[in-house]
Amino acid sequence: MVRVYQKEVGNRPYANRRDEVVEEALQKVADGELSILRASKMYNIPYGTLHNRFNGKHGKKPGGQTIFSDEDEKNMIAAVSKCGDWGFPLTLMDLRLIAKTSLDKRGIIVQKFKDNLPGDDWARSLLKRHNTLTQRITTNISRCRAEVSPATINSYFDNLSSVLKDIPADNIFNYDETNLQDDPGKKKFLFKRGTKYPVQVQNHSKSATTIMVCGSASGVLLPPYIIYKSKNLWESWTNEGPKGSPCCESPCCSKGTRYNCTPHGWMDGITFKEWFFNLERHSK
Repeated sequence: MVRVYQKEVGNRPYANRRDEVVEEALQKVADGELSILRASKMYNIPYGTLHNRFNGKHGKKPGGQTIFSDEDEKNMIAAVSKCGDWGFPLTLMDLRLIAKTSLDKRGIIVQKFKDNLPGDDWARSLLKRHNTLTQRITTNISRCRAEVSPATINSYFDNLSSVLKDIPADNIFNYDETNLQDDPGKKKFLFKRGTKYPVQVQNHSKSATTIMVCGSASGVLLPPYIIYKSKNLWESWTNEGPKGSPCCESPCCSKGTRYNCTPHGWMDGITFKEWFFNLERHSK
């Protein structure tokens, strides 16, 4: 089904001109430079069109009219955008429900909407008209992480700089873990165009396999640490894992990837201690 019905200028029998040309003609009429009749002939615009526009009549756009006013549509777009900024983005269905709620409260019945609920095409047309929102796949983060402010982050790095002063790079290690989910359950939500990190705040996410990577400030990457979601660690899961980089003869590197398991697939205090103390033991 074709969704773009607007023809290019010069290919339709009515309103066959750009709005900028009409506004320029009206401005010259308002300034007294031209009469309506002369402006009509100079800009090739029907006299009736200029006369009605100059006198405030028939100011609607050509073609089908929108259900909501331009102001109402901008308010809906602003509300959806704000929800995205807060970390609770909305979907196209949410946008359609907002429109339905607005129509129901005003007592307006739109016959072409089923049960007064706009269709998916209406929502996409609204986004296209205003062109400030886009659909993005989000990354889920917990509420406590979402509440961390820039001031807190800056304070952390200020304190870190003083703590790490005069410590050799070989003795500075940083580690981080990531979770590979079997079923991420990610959906597309609406965000302002240009949003760099589209996230959705939620306190619970699915468990799966955790991978932790650790490296030193001098550039040595230790073997990864993999935690499966299981009650038992099968030998077939521990074959041919990667080693650290650059690979050396030290026990911590030559031993290669370390493995463990937990009932939920996440790292906990017990698995972290097992990794830390075994790594320290093999390094000596």
